[in-house]
Amino acid sequence: MALSSKYYLEVPAASLDNNKGEIDRINSLLEDFTGIKRIDWPIDLIISSLPVIRSSNGQLTVTACRDGDRLSLISVESGDTRSFHFGIAIDLGTTVVAAELIDLKTGDTLSSEGEINAQVRYGEDLLTRLHFASQGGVNELKSALLDTINKLVDITCKSSGIPSNQISAASIAGNTSMTHLFLGLDPSSIRHEPYVPVVNHVPVLNASEVGLKILPHAPVFIFPSSGSFLGGDLISGVLASGLAKSEKISLLLDIGTNGEMVLGNKDWLLACAGAAGPALEGAVAECATRAKPGAIDRVVIDPTTLEPSFSTIDDKPAIGLCGSGLVDAIAQLYSVGLLDSTGRFVLEKHTTRWQKINHRIAYMLTEERTGSNLPPIYITEKDIQNVLRTKAAMVAALTVLLNSVGISIEEVQKVYTAGSFGIHLSPESSIAIGLYPRLPLDRFIPLGNGSLQGACRVLLDASNIDEAKRIADKITYLELNVHPTFMNLFRSAKYI
Repeated sequence: MALSSKYYLEVPAASLDNNKGEIDRINSLLEDFTGIKRIDWPIDLIISSLPVIRSSNGQLTVTACRDGDRLSLISVESGDTRSFHFGIAIDLGTTVVAAELIDLKTGDTLSSEGEINAQVRYGEDLLTRLHFASQGGVNELKSALLDTINKLVDITCKSSGIPSNQISAASIAGNTSMTHLFLGLDPSSIRHEPYVPVVNHVPVLNASEVGLKILPHAPVFIFPSSGSFLGGDLISGVLASGLAKSEKISLLLDIGTNGEMVLGNKDWLLACAGAAGPALEGAVAECATRAKPGAIDRVVIDPTTLEPSFSTIDDKPAIGLCGSGLVDAIAQLYSVGLLDSTGRFVLEKHTTRWQKINHRIAYMLTEERTGSNLPPIYITEKDIQNVLRTKAAMVAALTVLLNSVGISIEEVQKVYTAGSFGIHLSPESSIAIGLYPRLPLDRFIPLGNGSLQGACRVLLDASNIDEAKRIADKITYLELNVHPTFMNLFRSAKYI
């Protein structure tokens, strides 16, 4: 059963023999349909629905949210509108907020869109925003995020030809800090020991309570977090993967702004998190850019000529390297012998692609482009070292997880790859540089945006709410910063 349900009713006309109240007669039919006796009507919904009820000739469609032994009314429409039943899933990304408009009758995705999180004007990274929040900026951050979400509601509705007042449910997943800011809660306590969030499990709210511009009484489910570091986006990804219901030991790698991983099966779940994505973002690599039109996303270097070829997103002129292109470039440089295992260039191998940029040697992917304002695109040893540090952190974290439960990487039967970078990374290149574990390629399963997928699952089947709560309560979190072997493992993994 979906997060919201539609019931078509034919309400008998009132008479001297049946002069029950108009709402009571509707409730009697709903009780017959659902077996639920407690039916809650917000007073404003009763007031706004009366003209519809009185002009419908007794033919009504009632939309409601079923919560255990209670039915909460969302809307009342004239006639049979069961074919028009929609919900929206939202991923509260730190950089990009994504949304999918779902047909709750068919399960089809009607529109899928993403928008840069408007909070970026208060800080590109989450720590800067949390500092701003601690200085009294919570409301500004909430407003910016809500503007982005409601813009996505508008965009998805317009592209599908569906009015926003037809959306009767929403499901939202985000990291712990983003969830706090969405709710207008001060996340300052997450930044300092003992790292305590305001709330892990948020009750189902109404759209009007959180400022979402859909049906005012539409239920809004917000994925729970686990502790302070494992957010609802990760819980949603675990739900989407099915990892927590599998007999086999599996691994979820969520490589976004943070690198998060969950290891386990139906009996146990172990997780950890740490900074990973910054080395793949424009703020670190000199010629890096976000994954957008013109970003180099694939790189191949000819082993004989040592000349590069590449593809760009949407085949637009190259503007920079996105994360997948950066990993590809490093793997290719190593493969053709232009890079050693420490991440240093092998300058003894002659190629015209070696050039000095700002007093440093770089490998040129593009040259100066005459008549164009597009700069040359290149990769430096510093860029490579940053990626190898990210890789080392991921390897060390995974080793800690595996050692904690006494299993080898070969015992992991499935590896789900997700996250804003994990979606696009080539498994071959990621394995080649050690970012992904060295396992057969058929064990790697691209999950896509796991956070958004899990949110969609809740929209289509509300029983997944209980599953999400079970996952959140079941996960054991390992704090890497205080783990005695982590730093030694990290130092030994900074090689290809």
